[in-house]
Amino acid sequence: MAKNKESVMSFENVLDIYKEKKRGTPINFNFVKNIFDDIKKVYKEKAAQMGKDANQSWNSWSGKNLEKLITHILKDYIISTEPRVSITCDDELRKSRLEYVFDRVRRNVEILYKKYSILPDADIVIYEKSSCNVIAILSCKASLRERVAQAAYWKVKLLSSKVTEGILYYLVSTDNDGNFVKTGEDIERNRIIVEEGEIDGAYIFRDDVPETEKVKHFHKIFDDLKILFQMTLGK
Repeated sequence: MAKNKESVMSFENVLDIYKEKKRGTPINFNFVKNIFDDIKKVYKEKAAQMGKDANQSWNSWSGKNLEKLITHILKDYIISTEPRVSITCDDELRKSRLEYVFDRVRRNVEILYKKYSILPDADIVIYEKSSCNVIAILSCKASLRERVAQAAYWKVKLLSSKVTEGILYYLVSTDNDGNFVKTGEDIERNRIIVEEGEIDGAYIFRDDVPETEKVKHFHKIFDDLKILFQMTLGK
């Protein structure tokens, strides 16, 4: 039987809900998690009616659209505050025929394995327009699970080359599994890896996540990016 390719819901639906919630919400952005929590039941019911595997369809769709929404939020911020910077993603950089700018960006983020070169997991790549130097990579995930250890691996590989050692690597997540909720004696493995390891930080869409220098609520990313751009590019 042919698979049903019809989309259950579009990113435009997510964007409309986001814009509506943003209008009546203080600027902390943790409501982004609620958007996907609220959509989940309706989405899975529609997916099942269309003959899809509801769980598999939801996991794939929500992950892709969370990444799109975070990209939209950050692009909005960058366009309005820092014209010297732009963003792209690893899907764009993996294309067989790259525009000149993206070709240069790719070369500035590639990781070498002897005669091979590959891209790290890089859902969002922030780079300087004039030089195409990569400033930071963001890995966006709804559920972290083993993703934190994978992110730590990529950060270590970036540190192994003079070309890529200055690239910062961040996690952005709705933390659906609550890996970042506990601290102290009850702290979980994933938070330990971020707090004590090479990853440069994590920005989480949850009100109940205790903040530290390396684990913060998502809206803190704007202040941190402003400082990062000043340090990297000058005022």
